[in-house]
Amino acid sequence: MSQYKELPQVEFAVAAQNAFKKFFQFNGRIRRSEYWWGFLTLFIAAFVISLVPFVGPLVALVLSIAGISMQFRRLHDTGRSGWWWAAQACVGTISCTLFFVSFNFSAYLEAIRSQDIQAAMNVLISAITSMTGILAIVFYLINIALGITILVFLLQDSQPEANKYGESPKYVLQNTEV
Repeated sequence: MSQYKELPQVEFAVAAQNAFKKFFQFNGRIRRSEYWWGFLTLFIAAFVISLVPFVGPLVALVLSIAGISMQFRRLHDTGRSGWWWAAQACVGTISCTLFFVSFNFSAYLEAIRSQDIQAAMNVLISAITSMTGILAIVFYLINIALGITILVFLLQDSQPEANKYGESPKYVLQNTEV
């Protein structure tokens, strides 16, 4: 008879190294501990590097690629496609685009320059209440729902058995013969 045995958690140092070693690796699986330690590492690194003028924000943006690849592998570990991230990115992009299309920047800037708060608010309200603005809000709410769904997926335990993305990094099959 066989049963699954849980391996020890990934330590912080190993997870931090893997976050940088597997920068562009979008296939495979990672455990929750490796994901969250790696996320913390990348968050701190991006924050510190972003303080460097000019180059810092660009390097921090590049570091986000490592975070995306880790998220893909973490979703794979729960048996889901990494394209959940892409779906959220697309919906968020559509939401922002729709809002910017509905927004009259020149009228808003003119109202701000003339310090007419009421006119600035009217520009914002007309952008939000237009058909394009309403669509932007709908896509924004869908984006929030996708974000919550993905977070729940990231918090779930690893699938103990191998899936189409590879062997489990958390569980190994152990023979227990009597």
